[in-house]
Amino acid sequence: MTTSAHTLRLVLGDQLNPQHSWLSQVDPGVVYVLMEVRQETDYVLHHAQKILAIFAAMRDFAHQLRAAGHRVRYVKLDDASNRQSVIGNLEALAHHYQVQQVQWQQPDEWRLDKLLADWSAHQSLTCETVGTEHFLTGRTDLEELMGKRKQWLMEHFYRHMRRRWHVLVDEAGEPEGGQWNYDHDNRKRWPGTPAQPEDWRPAHDHRKLWEMVQQAGVESFGDPQAEAVRWPLNRGEALQCLDAFIQTALPHFGNYEDALASNAPRLFHSLLSFALNVKMLHPLEVLQRAESAYRAGSAPLAAVEGFVRQIMGWREYVRGIYWAHMPGYEAHNALGHHTPLPHWFWSGDTRM
Repeated sequence: MTTSAHTLRLVLGDQLNPQHSWLSQVDPGVVYVLMEVRQETDYVLHHAQKILAIFAAMRDFAHQLRAAGHRVRYVKLDDASNRQSVIGNLEALAHHYQVQQVQWQQPDEWRLDKLLADWSAHQSLTCETVGTEHFLTGRTDLEELMGKRKQWLMEHFYRHMRRRWHVLVDEAGEPEGGQWNYDHDNRKRWPGTPAQPEDWRPAHDHRKLWEMVQQAGVESFGDPQAEAVRWPLNRGEALQCLDAFIQTALPHFGNYEDALASNAPRLFHSLLSFALNVKMLHPLEVLQRAESAYRAGSAPLAAVEGFVRQIMGWREYVRGIYWAHMPGYEAHNALGHHTPLPHWFWSGDTRM
């Protein structure tokens, strides 16, 4: 069996989107590459569940690709041939498959973006970057919208986005219910009722995977809960989580959006951040499901608007701020903080 191919396509651990246009056709000359590398586990200290959830979802995604007929090269953390860096593995695999082209989707980190761009500048291979087909804005959209404004107010951006994507607005582009923001309605203290819904997320036994991560010497913080990791493996599970949130928690999300309760750690939150951040779910489909619940009368406007503001407003806005100010943004320290982080930052033991 020939090992040659014309193209390597790198899929990063937060790019697990089975609906990406790359995957619309099967090409035997294309090899999809996913890799578990110490470069990514070690550049900062990660929560144990993040490492487990991403590795498990990557492995499941590779399985899905193979089942759909795509060629896949999956590099496990403990593989003898693993160079433990993205570039090291790419170079070795490009040589192994004798490819003419290497492609990747835009990373969501400046660090990786620059790493791949610098590498590609010195290659005789054709290198191509494509979009992730995920976010509702481009990297520079916020900066272009704000221009030379002294204050880059999220509220201004949020209203622009509501009109642009026609979410919770009427035909004239005015806000549903007559106001843009129901934040003042979403600050209630939870009195103990209604009851927190049952945890709808799947539970996966990742003890063998965690054993491999530990044997490799990867450092982390937090409780891995490896015997029952509660984050979805794939889009199918993520959609089930979305359904459960819309049906059981969204109606109460707004009232208790900012509430804290020691005996109800989840309250009415969506728990969809992981599925969104690794791109199992698209933000627009999540927003449309929430709006449909309002239109159907199964969730109040204040709750739906509060949720829309998180996904369409803050999530896209913070991303725009990041790309507008990188590199160097992480070192600004505008508030002048220099005290080391307290132990409870890492342990979660805040006594709150």
